[in-house]
Amino acid sequence: MNNALKIFKKEIKEVLKNKSIWLPILVVSIMFSVILPGVLTFLLDEFIKDPDTASFITRIFQNSENIELSMMQFLIKQFIIFLLLIPAMLPSLIAPASIVLEKESNTLEPLIATPIKTSELLLGKTLTSMVPSFTFTLINFVLITVVVDVLGCMRLGIILLPTPEWFIVTFILSPLISFIITMLSIIISSKSTDIRSAQGLGALVIFPIYAIIGAQIGGLFILNIKYLLVGCLVLALVCPLVLRIAIKVFDRENILTKWKLK
Repeated sequence: MNNALKIFKKEIKEVLKNKSIWLPILVVSIMFSVILPGVLTFLLDEFIKDPDTASFITRIFQNSENIELSMMQFLIKQFIIFLLLIPAMLPSLIAPASIVLEKESNTLEPLIATPIKTSELLLGKTLTSMVPSFTFTLINFVLITVVVDVLGCMRLGIILLPTPEWFIVTFILSPLISFIITMLSIIISSKSTDIRSAQGLGALVIFPIYAIIGAQIGGLFILNIKYLLVGCLVLALVCPLVLRIAIKVFDRENILTKWKLK
C-alpha cells in the first residue's frame, strides 16, 4: 500500500501539470453542470408548449398532474447521466498518459528494477485516475444541484435535488465506472503504440453513456433506483475481472521496449 501511495503522489503531480487532461474536463464540467442545466430549465416553458413533448412527458409520468414538475423531473433524469461523463472521460485520459509520462521521463526502467508488485503499481495508477475523477464528480454534483435547485425554487418553489438516485450515482456508480475504465485504459495502453491511440480507444467506453441518454429521450426506459442498483451490482462483479485481466496483461518490460512515442 505504501508503494502504491508513493506512485500516486508522484504521478498526480505530473498529471496536474498536464493541461491537455484538465482543460477538456473543465469545459465538459462547465457545459454539462452549469450551462446546459441552466439553459434547459430556463427554456422549460418552450418544451411544455410543444404538444408532442407534453404528450411524451404525460405518458412517462402518468400519475403526475403538474406537467412543469414532470418536465423538470425528466430533465433531472438526463442530468444524472451527464454526471457519469466525468468518471467515464477522465480515467481514459489520465491512465494512458501516466504510462507515457513514465516513458518520457525515463522513470519506468528504474521502476521495473524495484521489487514493487504489478498490483501495487496498478493500484497507484488507479488512484491517480480515480481520486481526480471522484473529486470532479463531486464538484459537478454540487454545481448541478445548486443550479437546478435555484431555478427550481424560482419556477416551482420547491427543492428538486439531491435525490436518492443522485447519491447512488455519485458515491457508488461513478467510482465503479471510474475503476473499470481505468483498468480498461491500462489494458489498452499496454497494447497500444502511442498515447493518442491509447486515449482514443479508451474514450470509446463513454458511448454507452450516450446510448442511455438516447434511450431515455426515446422513452424506452427511465432510470430509477432499481435500475441504478442493478447497474451497481453488475459493475461491482465486473471490477475483479478487469483487475485480473489488467494485472495479467500489463507487462512493464513490453511497454519499455516496444512503445514508440511520436
